[in-house]
Amino acid sequence: MITEEHKKQYQVEGYFVVDDMVPVAMLEELRAACWRVKKKVREGTVDVYTHWASTSEPWCIRGLIAPEFDEPIFAEYMLHQPLMDYTRSFLGDELRLGWIDLRTNPHHQDFPGGWHRDIGNRDPKLEEEMEELRRPINNLRWYLALVDDDCLQIIPGSQLRNRTERERECMVNSPHDDLPEQKVIALKAGQVAFWCGKTIHRGKMRMDIERLTLAASWRKWEKDEALEEKVDSRFEWRLDESIRDFLPPAMHVYYDRWRTLQKN
Repeated sequence: MITEEHKKQYQVEGYFVVDDMVPVAMLEELRAACWRVKKKVREGTVDVYTHWASTSEPWCIRGLIAPEFDEPIFAEYMLHQPLMDYTRSFLGDELRLGWIDLRTNPHHQDFPGGWHRDIGNRDPKLEEEMEELRRPINNLRWYLALVDDDCLQIIPGSQLRNRTERERECMVNSPHDDLPEQKVIALKAGQVAFWCGKTIHRGKMRMDIERLTLAASWRKWEKDEALEEKVDSRFEWRLDESIRDFLPPAMHVYYDRWRTLQKN
């Protein structure tokens, strides 16, 4: 169960790491499923929604819960009770579907991500930035490393404050430069990092070091949530009727809540 120390570290530093959350058997099954998914995408036999590097190599593979991949283990993992318990400790009992994808490394080039926050506007005014940072967290995200992973870097505590001038300059004009307070969130296979997307963060993937990390989230469900003005292109595939039928019954309520917010 989540501890007060975890919550405090999340609030102050923007992340915490947990050991032994996923049973060994599930970890091995997830790792094998991810290898199959990556093979299918690289060979071109399945592509639900993939982010590609310039070498036509995937670095982020979405659609893991789609029937095209035929890997029910991903939905089972999302519903894994310890993960649900952690999520409810942060967001309450009423949830809706977030996302799950595979972060991996292109095989023929390094793929350095740039510094950013997950708040939409890349260069907001100071007051706009703080307004966004003060909004209550409505999602809980985590990374599960299926092999050792030291790609994620964050600026601890940056979710609580405006960017410094150096951080702003870097994020807008030179996003691949190092920052003074950057910290590598190094994970051993099987470890889970819960972290806040409002931190200043980046991922640095290298072609010669395999990355196989599941990124996932749950969202808080609010009955008065407004309809999405436009379906996020990354999740349009979830509108297909085959998706719900492929999901386990326990996930239907979370899927349906997401679906009712889409205009299509």
